Amino acid sequence: MKERFQSIEEKTKSLRSALSVRRPEVQDFLERFEMAWVHHDCALEGVIYSPQELTLALHPGAVVAEASLFPIVWEIRNHKAAVDFIREDSKTSKKHSAITMTLVKKIHDLLSGNTAEAQAARAQMERRERTDKEIAKEREKQGFRKDIPLHKTYLHEIAQPAKVQGQLEKLLDWTSTAEFRELHPILQAARVQHQFIQIFPFTETSGKLGRMLANYILMRNGFFPAVIVSVDRSKYFESFRGSFTTFSNLMMDSMENSLDNGIKYFRDLQRVYR
Repeated sequence: MKERFQSIEEKTKSLRSALSVRRPEVQDFLERFEMAWVHHDCALEGVIYSPQELTLALHPGAVVAEASLFPIVWEIRNHKAAVDFIREDSKTSKKHSAITMTLVKKIHDLLSGNTAEAQAARAQMERRERTDKEIAKEREKQGFRKDIPLHKTYLHEIAQPAKVQGQLEKLLDWTSTAEFRELHPILQAARVQHQFIQIFPFTETSGKLGRMLANYILMRNGFFPAVIVSVDRSKYFESFRGSFTTFSNLMMDSMENSLDNGIKYFRDLQRVYR
């Protein structure tokens, strides 16, 4: 295991070194990486966005003329808002500080579009007031789930609704312990994500939120996000029915795959320049 951690740490340093050189290709890589992150994270949940849809939604100031695209644009922008938040907040967060309920609910609200900024922007785009039914539905999203959702993908057993809050609080409390702090950051991230998905506190955002929390932990410790690609979707869902080791290995495979692709991108550029 130590050898695996060392390999990821060395590759992380190599990619950060390549990104430290000021050139247009660095910004291009970062934009591509972020688009791939949003694409694969949504695809894991069974929602596939085209490159055109992603470009439209992620382009600042883009005008969305077709009303049929509104839901797609907002889903992507909500996801991007969560990505932006964990990226910025992880820069100032202490490496071993506890994961709080406030943080969980903040990311949940961003993913759900339950923020004043998101709702105001949505109203401006759609040029209409929300109906009472829509407002009630949005309020429902804010709380913990009250049933056992029927999923075609998440097939593992999840916590009963009455136990969700207690189990989530227990997981978050664990992140303030010495046991948590003594773990390697990759194992911290994997443990939090694995247990969070077992609890599955929210009906609609739990999968994305679990991955956001894991990446938050990785990023505040200097690692790149673990982007699990959509071709590994079956392996990802099956890993929650197996051992923690199965899941953590999949997460590390994803980290190394991203790092290898990034390092190759810049090595290929060097060959072109020569």
